[in-house]
Order: sequence, then structure tokens, then C-alpha cells
Amino acid sequence: MRWKPAVQILLFVLSWMPIGVLIGTTVFNAQYDYPQDFSAWNEHYDGLSEFRSSTEEQGYDVQSIQASMSVVSRFHGNAVLVIMGPVKDFSKDAILTIFSHLSEGGSVLIADDFGTANGSFYLLNNYLLDFIGGRQLEELGVEGFLSYTGGVLLDLDSYDKSPKLPVIHDFQASGGQSQLISGVESEGGLHLNWASALSPKCLLGSPVAGFAWTTPRAWCETNISDPNPAPDDDEVAGRLPVAGALDLGPLTGGEGGRLVAISDPSAFDNDMWNRFAGNRRLGRNIIQWLSHDSENVPVLFCESLLAIPWNSPEFFFGQFLSRALWMSTNPWLAPLYPIFTAVGIKKYLPDPKKPEVKSVSEVFMRKGETYFSERMSYYRQEGNYARVIKMLYRKLRRDLRKKHMWRSFEREKVWDLMKFKDPKMNRDDFFQTVERIEEISSNPSLDIDENELMRLFFFMRNIHSSLVETQK
Repeated sequence: MRWKPAVQILLFVLSWMPIGVLIGTTVFNAQYDYPQDFSAWNEHYDGLSEFRSSTEEQGYDVQSIQASMSVVSRFHGNAVLVIMGPVKDFSKDAILTIFSHLSEGGSVLIADDFGTANGSFYLLNNYLLDFIGGRQLEELGVEGFLSYTGGVLLDLDSYDKSPKLPVIHDFQASGGQSQLISGVESEGGLHLNWASALSPKCLLGSPVAGFAWTTPRAWCETNISDPNPAPDDDEVAGRLPVAGALDLGPLTGGEGGRLVAISDPSAFDNDMWNRFAGNRRLGRNIIQWLSHDSENVPVLFCESLLAIPWNSPEFFFGQFLSRALWMSTNPWLAPLYPIFTAVGIKKYLPDPKKPEVKSVSEVFMRKGETYFSERMSYYRQEGNYARVIKMLYRKLRRDLRKKHMWRSFEREKVWDLMKFKDPKMNRDDFFQTVERIEEISSNPSLDIDENELMRLFFFMRNIHSSLVETQK
């Protein structure tokens, strides 16, 4: 196979493979296991399938983001974006998408402890602080919009089996945020599992936005392997916030969405969800508050920031479509997208047109060139050597019948003449070559190389010069 068709086939396979895998798994009802932590479709203890199912039972349309965060912009702020336990760095495009989503009135739930949210939110902190008037907040001692302390949260006065498994009973909220904590304490409080804490210096960790707090005897231990942990001078200690919420609308004059931040994504995993009613109540309250109690608002679980295995359909789907989705949702590149598509189709798809002859006057397409020679040139340029053999063989048969006034063409007649014209020609080789020519002529789609073309061409050329072009 020549290189050009091979490249075309390879591009075709690579382009359709992700979609083909997803369609195949759907048609054959194949069950795929989602092993990544905090996946909304992971049914193991560290997944969020129970949280997702509960959200669907509340009447919400649950969707997932497998490719690019930029697809959130298509909802124009009418969606709840859920980011749980991210392990991949937020790209600048993702940060800008989150900011745009919030500025258009959308809502976001971010649950992280030791993931990538803390280090990736530098740009978002700057944008959001400017959006809500950050200079006044900085004068009040607020450093950033959202950040996590790092280290494992320990609470000596309120825990389950270990101080590393704190239980939150201190809930405080004002105004419309009271919906978030409704019924959580009466159902046992919020249980955490090796959590972190929101920074008390960030806006969402301040008394203005924080609604879930530890006891005063809590701190974030950075030396996890210490058998006798105790708060050090460089570690954050005291009454620490573990969850905060902010409605940006009142702060921006009616524009802006809602944001909830939690310092433990495992608070809503399947294990914690099934064991603790308080965690279930808080999870449902958060979705209701972020959606403004409207079931018409879709809930989008961001799966693209999780540790997706390279051999999963979602990985290939995301790698291919994330680029296309980013281009199609980028306001500067979107107008160029149809042009890129048209150029790609024109460049890599073969031209289906063939030379056409509509009248006798069009036979001579170029000076000195006949329709036969034009077709021969076309087939050779396209690499369709089988059709070249077919045309040459048909012409040879016509010329032999005309020259020798035969009623029909027969190979034996040709051999009877050629054995005298070319005594060195072998009878078996002659008939084998003619059979090969007839095989190719009967099936012009056969793939033959240029060497075979030249061998058969000179064979027929020898017959033509010996039996047609010679004088009697």
C-alpha cells in the first residue's frame, strides 16, 4: 500500500476511534469500571456514584465533562459545576471558564484537600477579588478568594475513631446560606476523613462565608508520619473552617453566581455517604442551594481533572475532543473552525472526480492528446495501475482483431504468431502472463505495484510491435 492511502486510513481510524469505542460499548451494553477516585460513576468506596444517584433522584439532569472545561460556557451560567478531588492542574482555560461561569450567574462546588486546586487558583483569586471589590477586602486582612491550608486536619475535641477523622458540629450561616446547614447537625454532623481546612485568611474561610467549623483544639498537621502529632508554630491551629459558601450576586449588584468550597472531597464518597446521614443531608443541601432550588439547572461533574487511566475510552475521548471543543468554544477561534474543517477535508480526502468526455469535440483535451492518453495519464497519477493494464489490453485485442481480421480474440492464435516472431519466448510464460493480464483486467480494483505494470506493459508492447506494427 502506498503512503498516501495509508496516511488517510490512519487519520480516519484515529478520528473515529474514540467515538467508535463509546458507541460500541453502548450498543453491546459493555460495563466499564471507573477506578479513578471521586468519579461520579465509580461505584467503589472511593467513588461518588451514590452522590450522583442522589442528585438524580432529586430531579436534576446529571452530566459529565470528559474532555474540556470550556464546554461549561455553552450553558451560559445555567448549570452547577462540581469539581471533586482534582489531581490534574487547572489550565488557564479552565480557570477562565470557571470565572466566566460564575460571572454569568452559574454555580460551582469545589471539594479538595491535597489536590491541585490550591496551587491552580492564583488567577481565579485575582479575577474574583477584583470582581467583588478586592481592595476593600484586602484592607480587612483577606488574602485571596479561596485557598487550602495543607496538612491533615486533627481535632482533639470532636472526632470519630481518631483525631484525623474529625466530626463537625459547629455550623453557622447567615441569610440565605442557612439552607446549607439545615438538618445537618440533627443528623449527626459532618464527618471528615483525613481532610484539610480552608485557610482562615481567604474569603471563603472567613466568618463572612465559612459555615462549618472545627473546635478550637484543631490544627493542620504537616508531618503526617509523626507518631505523636502536636501543633507547631508554623502550622495553622485553632477554630478552623472546613466549608464556606458565597453568593456573589449581592456583592456585585445582582450579577454573579454561587460558590461552595469544602476541604474534604471524601466527605461525599460512597463510603461516607452510606454511613453518615449528616453528610448526605449536607450534600443534598449544597446542590439545592447552588441550583437555587430549580430542578431545571443541570449538574455537571468534572471528570477531566481526575486520574483517568490511559487505556480507558474516556481518556481517548478527552484527548481527541478536548482540542476540538476548546476551539469551538473559544470566541476568537470559533469563526475559524469551519475553515480548518474545510481545508482538512480538501487536503486529505481523495478527489472523486474522473475525466469526462461529453462530446467528440472534447476528446482532444490538450493539443496532441487523445481521450485514451488522458485516461492513461490520470490512472497513472492516481496510482490505479490495474486500470492502465485493462485499457492497454483492450486496445491490444482491438488492434489484433483489426490487423488480422479475426472474428474473435483467442490467446492460442496470438501464440501461434508470436512463436515465429519471437522464438525465444517460452510458451508457459506467455500463457501465464496473459492469464495475469486477464485477471487484472477483470478486476481493476486489484492493487499492483509499478514494477508489475512496467513488466506487463513491455510484454504487450512486444506483441503489439511484432503483430500489429509490422508490415506483411
